[in-house]
Amino acid sequence: MKVAILGAGAMGESVISHLKETPGVEAILAQDIRPERIPELEKLEVEATTDLDRVLKDDNLPLVFITSSNFAHHDLAMAALAAGKAVMCEKPMATTIADAREMVEESERRGLFFQIGFELRYSKLYTKIKEWAEAGLLGDIVNTHCYYGSSAWNKGIWRNSAELSGAMFGEKLSHYVDLPRWWIGSEVTEVYAASAPNIVPYMEVHDNYHATYRFANGAVSHLTFMMGQAATFRGDPLQNVIDQQLGDGHSLGYTVVGTKGAAEIAVFGRHMRRWEYGDESDTMTSDWVDDLTWDPAEDHLYYHNTLSQTQDIVRRVAEGLPPMTPARDAFDTMRLCFAAEQSAETGRVVKLEEVV
Repeated sequence: MKVAILGAGAMGESVISHLKETPGVEAILAQDIRPERIPELEKLEVEATTDLDRVLKDDNLPLVFITSSNFAHHDLAMAALAAGKAVMCEKPMATTIADAREMVEESERRGLFFQIGFELRYSKLYTKIKEWAEAGLLGDIVNTHCYYGSSAWNKGIWRNSAELSGAMFGEKLSHYVDLPRWWIGSEVTEVYAASAPNIVPYMEVHDNYHATYRFANGAVSHLTFMMGQAATFRGDPLQNVIDQQLGDGHSLGYTVVGTKGAAEIAVFGRHMRRWEYGDESDTMTSDWVDDLTWDPAEDHLYYHNTLSQTQDIVRRVAEGLPPMTPARDAFDTMRLCFAAEQSAETGRVVKLEEVV
């Protein structure tokens, strides 16, 4: 199979590396609008072009990966779908709810493969929670809490613009909205989000949120995000990224509470635990029954498993199978992102029925 990358920046390079490890991929064509980028891409031993039509008109190329900046997702996806291509698009689906809806409807109308890059559904940390839930070990999940602390984004990048990025929820937090939906298995009915004044002065989007989601089955999910308190991360290529950030303010963790047990993930600590509830004459008990960790060499498979996602998408397209996560399901996650932004701006609870 011949596969194309549309918008071949840093994420595009990552997907190219994955495609080179993917059975059945015989050729890779990378497209980027920047002429100066083409020689850099050719050094990766792939074909490279600035010509989008070259990709769209290639009848021997059935699948494209859209790894461009967020504001280009809609137009690239619509063009690829119109050309009859199977499409994988990085999150967020689009920067507006109307554009996201149009993309989903176009893929459904044409009967084409269309999947959004929620690779955490492939990542071992989060598939383990799903596994425990489906095995009944947690009972009905009734509460989840995600806490996320990060350093500030750099100045002058498109992510700082709500118009270009789709705001913070779409660009950065959509993964952590998607996971509770997947674990709980019920739809969200209402969202409330609040943001304090920014501490990062050059950002047009909020740099902090407390967001609460209420589900149709009564479950509640909460997300806390704080940008700025973590140490500025410069990166040392000789050290493991997670080890460099551990203990310096970078944090990402989950608590998942069910009627039969609970689970906790400490992402930067490489630690995952599960508790099991019991009943004794004087109290409900909770016993620590699982304590999991992993080798740093496996970090990618546990945190952001884009490798398995890429390989699965290629396999599904080759075999004529539907996406693992239907585009309509990803659209429902995007609705939660737009609802949270709307709530943070207006200061009121937003019913999901309002976000269409």
